[in-house]
Amino acid sequence: MTFYIEKLVLWLKSGNVRTLEFKNDKINVITGNSKTGKTAILEIIDYCFLGSKSIISEEKIGTNVLWYGLKFNINDKKYTIARGEYKNSKELSSEYFFSATGDIPLKPTATISEKSLKEIIEKEFSINDSVSFPFGGKKIKKDSRISFRYFLLFNTQSGDVINHSKDYFDKMYDLRYQEALHRIFDLALSISTVENIILKGKIEELEKKIKRLEKEKEKIESSIENYDFQLKCIVKKAKESKIISDTLTDDNACIELLQDIIRTGKIPTLEIIENDKFQNLQDEKQRIEIKIRKLEQYKKSLGQYREILKMSANSLSPVNYVLQNFSSNISNEEYLQFLNILVDELEIIKQNIRCKQPFEYDVDDKIKELKLELKSICHEIDITPNIDDKEWDAPKRFIAVGELKSELRLLLNQNFDTTEIEAKIQKANDSLYEMTSKYIDISEKRKNTIKVLNEYIQVYIAISERALGEYGHYKSDFDYDEKVLRLRKPKATAPANITSSSDHLFMHLCLFLGMHQLIMDNNSPYILPFLILDQPSRPYFNNKKSDFDYRESQNNLDDINDWAKVEVIFTLLNKFMCNVLSDNKHFQIILLEHVSQDVWTNCEHIHLVDIFDGSNSALIPLDEIES
Repeated sequence: MTFYIEKLVLWLKSGNVRTLEFKNDKINVITGNSKTGKTAILEIIDYCFLGSKSIISEEKIGTNVLWYGLKFNINDKKYTIARGEYKNSKELSSEYFFSATGDIPLKPTATISEKSLKEIIEKEFSINDSVSFPFGGKKIKKDSRISFRYFLLFNTQSGDVINHSKDYFDKMYDLRYQEALHRIFDLALSISTVENIILKGKIEELEKKIKRLEKEKEKIESSIENYDFQLKCIVKKAKESKIISDTLTDDNACIELLQDIIRTGKIPTLEIIENDKFQNLQDEKQRIEIKIRKLEQYKKSLGQYREILKMSANSLSPVNYVLQNFSSNISNEEYLQFLNILVDELEIIKQNIRCKQPFEYDVDDKIKELKLELKSICHEIDITPNIDDKEWDAPKRFIAVGELKSELRLLLNQNFDTTEIEAKIQKANDSLYEMTSKYIDISEKRKNTIKVLNEYIQVYIAISERALGEYGHYKSDFDYDEKVLRLRKPKATAPANITSSSDHLFMHLCLFLGMHQLIMDNNSPYILPFLILDQPSRPYFNNKKSDFDYRESQNNLDDINDWAKVEVIFTLLNKFMCNVLSDNKHFQIILLEHVSQDVWTNCEHIHLVDIFDGSNSALIPLDEIES
């Protein structure tokens, strides 16, 4: 992918046009005093590229500009886009001008909708309907199209983030961009492809579908297993209601008789015969429950006994200390003998605490065995009729028949056929096998890519050694999950805890330069070979009055180290540009700064775009500002 900005154009309300010209394969520096509009350049670029939020200054810029525009080269095409005036952060313009040949009009007019312009730009980013998020989040919807704007996260380091200790990418305050970064990172670094990501999403969906179908099948199979039990419960209720005889033991015969009674409405007269089976089962259940309670009480008492042993051991434990440290001072043999007896007793107690006696295992096994037996007895009780010697009157028996009719109909109407669902599971498994065979597992590639990324970053850490001090010898340790750079001392397993904003600044620069070199080597179609940096010297000269005068700073010893670090910043960027050009690749950096030209005298790839000195040289000159 190729990209560079040729011009930033502002059509002023005065009728004049303010233009800044940039060069490709250069570090384009705009420097000058504070509050001259340098930071606004980053916001204007974002605004022209369809930004939905902006913090362009309303007073000096918003009130004086009619149209904001960019002329840029992308994939060997020249485009010009312009966006209407910015009134405030809540009133962003929906008017856009677009030229497919890069023509810059005398005064733009709205010629294209935002939607159409977005489609043109996304085509250059190789984005189409297939480039979508395979899984959603709190803000991002599943299968929604990936916006080209998410990839711009790799192209900016604003003043808010450039020396941040935790965030390495802009817009991490926005949950939508947080979620997007983790979803597009593998695409950006060519760890995975769109096709592979989509395939992964389909595989995950299919796996969820198969689990859902298998649960449905298990539910049906569970119903089949439960069918006999429910049938026995209906037979039990029919016998307890004196509708069928308790002497009839075959369940199928009982159901056939019950169905005949339901069909004819004729309930036979039964001879009531007492049956002790139900009561015998209840007695057996009670007997087993008593055994379990006794064994559990015994087990509890054993635990309490062990606690007493532990307390005894704790009370005797000082005897070892006394013997080890004061035995030479004890002359009384009887006292020594007594202490040794205590030591022996302590060891016996400890052994009893440690060792579990064989009968203890027997207790656990017996409790487990009895609980299984109890479960079986309870099941038997559930299906055994409790026959009393009382006769039921006719109305009561007919009511019972009606209830049994309803229960029996529900039971017999259940669908226990698993053929259809098994066919669906088989079909889904066949599709899953086919997709899995096409899917490329990226875990190993991701691991190797991060390893290579760390190697690229290490190159720039070495260049920054003078500024990083002791950390200049540390190893790059990019945290893939958190998307942050950490530095690790050689041979150490844990990353260092770095607190200096100066060190964080260089870590940001090293990460982004290393990332872009890796991205270019992998020919990623999604990331622009472009980087805009907002005042990297921020940790050194922010809020200082003399930040723009290099020579004046030489009189201040405290500033010498700071200026040395600023020089390293330019050396670092210049070396990156040398590496890029030596590989026959192209890149553009736009650097917004507060420092004077003296600091980059040895850097051959610097292009000075403008110096905003605050008099009549600023993004919006003083004579253009409406009073």
